[in-house]
Amino acid sequence: MSAPDLKSEDYYKVLGVARSATDNEIAKAYKKLALKYHPDKNPDNKPQAEEQFKVITEAYEVLHDPEKRKIYDQVGKGGLNGGSGGMPNGMNFQHADEIFKAFFGGNDPFSMFFGGDDDDMGGMFGGRPGGGGPRVVFRNGGGMPGGMGGMGGMGGMPGGMGGFPFDMGGMGGMPGMGGMGKGGGRSRPPAPAHAMPAGTAVNVRGLKSAAEHNGKTGKIKGWDESKGRYEVEIESDSTLSLKPQNLTQMCSVKIVGIESQPEMNGKSGSILSFNEATGRYAVRLQERVGGRDAISLQPSNVLLPQGTRVVTQGLSKEEHNGKMGKIESVDNDAGRYTVACQHGHTLKIKFDNVLC
Repeated sequence: MSAPDLKSEDYYKVLGVARSATDNEIAKAYKKLALKYHPDKNPDNKPQAEEQFKVITEAYEVLHDPEKRKIYDQVGKGGLNGGSGGMPNGMNFQHADEIFKAFFGGNDPFSMFFGGDDDDMGGMFGGRPGGGGPRVVFRNGGGMPGGMGGMGGMGGMPGGMGGFPFDMGGMGGMPGMGGMGKGGGRSRPPAPAHAMPAGTAVNVRGLKSAAEHNGKTGKIKGWDESKGRYEVEIESDSTLSLKPQNLTQMCSVKIVGIESQPEMNGKSGSILSFNEATGRYAVRLQERVGGRDAISLQPSNVLLPQGTRVVTQGLSKEEHNGKMGKIESVDNDAGRYTVACQHGHTLKIKFDNVLC
């Protein structure tokens, strides 16, 4: 791997990666450079930083896309619709910044890193295991719940060594779980209809005491009714216990009701994250529209599919807000969902009265 060369016409040299670089290596190089050269990090030299940031993002946009990378490898920039990563007039800052924010899950990336260590894969690709806040369990060779765990009766002491939040995985449960296949795991009752099922992809947001986990992606392992929290597996090495309000379901959606950009309406995409500061979703478009492959949208412009689990918000009756529910049907013409809520009520509410 060579040093990045932002003056090069070669996208690989811009990012400082080999032509054989993996997607992970490309993402890591982009993350390090984008954080270093973003204009917000260079207030004394914003114009130059903005140009460098656009060069870096243009290179990443091409190399992280398998189809664009294939074309680029074969014929160079000339095959990419004008030679600028699909942008006929080059990468503009607004588009570059949208890609940057989407990469970091729609959160403020500069609040997600501590000590300036750009070599760990934070944001959407990892980060440091946190201290206070969510309960975190690190697996050190143990089996998955119900898998090939330890031989039972080996201790394990939930909470682990010296008060640190370690769980010795496959060492068995406290009173001896007995035999192979228990692995210290515990059976869970089926999740209620209003809870996201196991395996649902989610993005973490809004954590205060463990903010380093914001922007990370994971999968639902289960729902703990007694705690009112989901168990979320983050990147296969740790588990967080999180409230529904701290998760965004990464589901497929359709775009609706945008008057200023009618060409966007009816297009499909996938939710990457939700930014609480702006009240908007970061959505990756299924196909590029107007040179863009990501867009920031209000909940009223996002059509969630039937079956999506949601949390209610902004309703006039305060007792109905913050409730978990499941979208039973969608009335696109009226702009409303029918939501079966956890308290037994069924509500017909506007698109912007739920968050997924």
